[in-house]
Amino acid sequence: MKKTIALAAVLATCLTTTALGAAARSTSGTIYAHTTHVVGKDLYVSGDFKDKLLGPGAIVYITNPGANPDGSVLVKARKITIYFPSGTMSGVGQATQTIQGEAVTVSDGTFSLTKGTGKYKGRTLKGTFSGTQDKEGVYKFTYKGKLR
Repeated sequence: MKKTIALAAVLATCLTTTALGAAARSTSGTIYAHTTHVVGKDLYVSGDFKDKLLGPGAIVYITNPGANPDGSVLVKARKITIYFPSGTMSGVGQATQTIQGEAVTVSDGTFSLTKGTGKYKGRTLKGTFSGTQDKEGVYKFTYKGKLR
């Protein structure tokens, strides 16, 4: 009888966890990216990253920058895709880019990757980021997020 109750408790816990989805895990990482080309009003940006939980990967995103009244630029990424050997995750994001002299900073960045393939099917990664652009045009972003 004790074994039946214990088994029922384990089964109930597993079913509840499956129904609610996996618990969110905190992660963070660094991205290095550069604009590769422009098509119409869209800027294509690609690079590589290393994530604390997910490891290394590649990133491509399509942005459409627009001027803000304060002189900063609102950069909206209508498609972000990160690539791993075992699958991909994709979604959207945005940030504010400010140029003061030769200094370029990126702040108030958010991203939401809600579509996955392969190992990442059904997973999401949402978070925040900020960064800078160096004199060669390479962006360095640091981010924090929650992987579900």
